[in-house]
Amino acid sequence: MGEIFRLVLVLGTICSFSAGALSFVRTNLAERIEMQEDFYVRGPALERLFQQPAEDMLSEKLTYAAEDHDFPIFYRREAGEVTGLAVEAVGQGGYGGDIVFMVGLDPRNSSVIGVEIVSHSETPGVGAKVELESFRRQWNGVILDHSVALISNGGQLDAITGATYSSNAMVAGTNQVARLLQDHQEEIVTIILGLSSDDETTGGQTL
Repeated sequence: MGEIFRLVLVLGTICSFSAGALSFVRTNLAERIEMQEDFYVRGPALERLFQQPAEDMLSEKLTYAAEDHDFPIFYRREAGEVTGLAVEAVGQGGYGGDIVFMVGLDPRNSSVIGVEIVSHSETPGVGAKVELESFRRQWNGVILDHSVALISNGGQLDAITGATYSSNAMVAGTNQVARLLQDHQEEIVTIILGLSSDDETTGGQTL
């Protein structure tokens, strides 16, 4: 019995130490982990949206809290004006899980300049067709001053044949961004214009 007790005590101590060490490492490396995720996961999508190196966009970032969700937002400023936003959307309800994608926007007229997939687990050859340019270009020019919908639901976006779940997830994520713009765009733009160069070099702000 004493041997079992000692074994349990040793294992418990090891587990507690390991958990504490992992927590310490994650807390102290959180910023670096996020920077790596931005560069390798979000970076390629940003490059395709704005046709410029990811390094030029990644430092121009803020995280905006709304609807019980933190929205990573990347932005482009020119001559004291915000000329581009890239808002990360999470389209819930995909066949393989959530579809994460970037919605590129011109905040001056709330129009979509493009959407780019960040990550998904949809079925190859079916739901994975959300990656196809022929599907995504339907978003180009859409004005997000109201919600969007599939053609089958009276909207303007055509679903992927045989992939209703994936198509609906894309619509859900787009409407998430539409609501964000309708309720908070003016504040977001004001915050961006008020950010200093120091804020940008440290990766923006969380608000």
